[in-house]
Amino acid sequence: MEDNIDQYIPGTRNIGLQEVNIRKKFIWFFLPLTLLFSILCLYYCHSLLLWFMLVASSFSLIVIILAIKYRFCILFGFFSLYNFHCLGNLHEVKSKENIRKDRKRVLEVLLISTVITLTFSTGIHWLAKCLPPL
Repeated sequence: MEDNIDQYIPGTRNIGLQEVNIRKKFIWFFLPLTLLFSILCLYYCHSLLLWFMLVASSFSLIVIILAIKYRFCILFGFFSLYNFHCLGNLHEVKSKENIRKDRKRVLEVLLISTVITLTFSTGIHWLAKCLPPL
């Protein structure tokens, strides 16, 4: 069986190459932002606001990385959409079974992203607490 990477597969793939390329551009925003907040959290470990900013930026970065890796957008999955053509040319998923598969995948990606984000952010916070004051 030939694996066509430019076709909708319920619960597995809902974005094409152009959508993936857009998400790759977002990495260049969220990666430096996450690194900046990570460094700031090391210096200002008592700042709850910085820790929340680190959580938000790292969560966004991880969701984008997973969207690129799996070619599955959680927003498209949640709203029962897919796109393998021009940007903005969205198609609606009509089958209830396919919608169910997409929503299951959305929950999986959100769970994975949350676990990685909290592990990373908490690790940075604990590391900052263990380091001598600068």
